[in-house]
Amino acid sequence: MSLPLTNSDLRQRSLRLASLIADDLVSRQTSDGQFKQPDFYAKAFAVNLWARLDRVRYAKSIERALTALKSDRQDKSYHREFIEYALLDTPDLSSDTVRAVLRNAPNQSPDVANWQLIGLINRQKRRSDILAKMFNRAHFAFILHRYWRKPLFLDRPGSFSAQYHAFCAALLSQSDNDRHQRIAGQAAKMIAKFTGSHGFTNLLGRGAGQNFGTACAVYALMKFGHLDEADAALYRLEDGLLKAGQLPLNLLAPTPLPDKPGPENPQTPGWYSYNRHDDYLAFAGHWLLKASLLQDVYSHSAPCPKTVCSPFVAPYSSEYFHAQMTLTGKQGFDVSGAPVIVSGHGSLAQVLLPPTGGEQDVPSLYGPDAHPLPAIGDQVFGQLLRAKRTSQNTIDLTFGLAGSIGHRRIEFGDHCVIIRDAFPQKDIRNLHLLRILIDDKVDLVQTGHNTLICHALGLRITADAPLQITPQAAYSAAGPATRISVVERSSATLTFCWSDGDA
Repeated sequence: MSLPLTNSDLRQRSLRLASLIADDLVSRQTSDGQFKQPDFYAKAFAVNLWARLDRVRYAKSIERALTALKSDRQDKSYHREFIEYALLDTPDLSSDTVRAVLRNAPNQSPDVANWQLIGLINRQKRRSDILAKMFNRAHFAFILHRYWRKPLFLDRPGSFSAQYHAFCAALLSQSDNDRHQRIAGQAAKMIAKFTGSHGFTNLLGRGAGQNFGTACAVYALMKFGHLDEADAALYRLEDGLLKAGQLPLNLLAPTPLPDKPGPENPQTPGWYSYNRHDDYLAFAGHWLLKASLLQDVYSHSAPCPKTVCSPFVAPYSSEYFHAQMTLTGKQGFDVSGAPVIVSGHGSLAQVLLPPTGGEQDVPSLYGPDAHPLPAIGDQVFGQLLRAKRTSQNTIDLTFGLAGSIGHRRIEFGDHCVIIRDAFPQKDIRNLHLLRILIDDKVDLVQTGHNTLICHALGLRITADAPLQITPQAAYSAAGPATRISVVERSSATLTFCWSDGDA
């Protein structure tokens, strides 16, 4: 029998990761206090991390970073709220130094939940007078009205991101307000639901798989007593660092950092145009160090109800797999044309159907062909119109394609997932139904025209028609993916079936 998990175990592992990140940041800092690659707020969070770990040991790095911060250009991309948050949280940093860094930079205050919350927390730290408290209450009421849909924080109105939900939960838990704490605790329960025993905390929406959300999730999970899930999430951070040699920005594709990371580089899938390696590195270190300083809490054995009734997300878990979908959103990375599926549980769990969409606002690895929806040839692609949960284990999707309307039904069972497509158009020449993407790291063996097997996962994939299988057909947030399609049929059914032994 294994020993029970303790707060102390998790704190020690969090501290070890934070210390490794701090040293990595020192090695990446240049003589002028900047980092080897451009950043938005890395210097401020690095100062916070270094000062909290060992102000004497990291004195030179802190001094260089503060000097660089004071000279940074305050243009329209200046992340004042993030920089201010890190500096206000840094011990023994004078108000004169903070003012010298921020100067007269305005808040950005975009219509995004995490930016609004970080502005609220900053104001709480700056001022405690009656007028500020009244303004804070009004601001929080606005945040709840616009972004809180119990038990979820939306990323933007109508759009969900597990990464930024975790950030909001971590931020709000910093408040001394009892109501804020209760809401943060409810949000943490949902993080536990997403994380399970596999440890992939943020597979839905903007920023899927990134260390930013995982570090925030670790903190929130530990603070509110979800120790088993925090343990699993910490493992994913540790495993990513081990595989990449440093903490990778995207834990779903842990590789050494290339010279020019970004959304166009096949070596850095899952990146967005605003991602900066050092920003996320320092930010992750900040939250992991905070996690290492948490007090003991009792572990919760039942983090979340088995079913979550929400028009925004649909999670489903069984003995064999964990599936998640987002049902609303404005951009391709907001919505799930097919479920994100993790096969298995614990440290051996593997992403089977990866998050899709990715960066679409600038040139990137992603486009309409990277969405797991039907298409006509390689030029005309389906667009998701509506998605809704019609029962506890059934999702119905409606998609538009070439002026016609098609339908997809996804059914979750104890040991199977069934995806059914139907398209009413009479002319089905070059019609490709399903077009489901499977992570290329999954070892598939084709045993028949309509059958694939993955022995390692105990998985059999079958269709009611011959399958067209195209390895490395598109990129997902986890990297290259194999596409599975059925060609020139008006309907098609694909079944994923797990068993206890080899498939």
